[in-house]
Amino acid sequence: MNDKDATSTPPVSSPNKLDPIAMLREELAAAALCHGVERVEDLTEELISRVIQRLGGVHVYVPGQRAVDRKRVTQQIRDSFDGCNAFELSRRFGLSLRQVQRIVLMDSVSTPTRM
Repeated sequence: MNDKDATSTPPVSSPNKLDPIAMLREELAAAALCHGVERVEDLTEELISRVIQRLGGVHVYVPGQRAVDRKRVTQQIRDSFDGCNAFELSRRFGLSLRQVQRIVLMDSVSTPTRM
């Protein structure tokens, strides 16, 4: 097992700019250390190289936690809707009845019906 700990990784960013590659390198190294991976640096650098190869030069959008949570709740509402329980879902998820109806309606509009 490794003698290093996750605090030995380089800092993620300078005072003015976030470096996503440095952040990814730090997270990969920490995960590898937590799982007892040997040769953490080799694994980390290989994964960084693959990410750069696949995404280099591409602008990547990473959604915030609120957007991820909203998408999860929307999917739960759609999965739970049975045609008659919009009011119950609005109470369970803390939304208005109209918001639940809009979520369910958008699902039915976005998925075309077959004839």
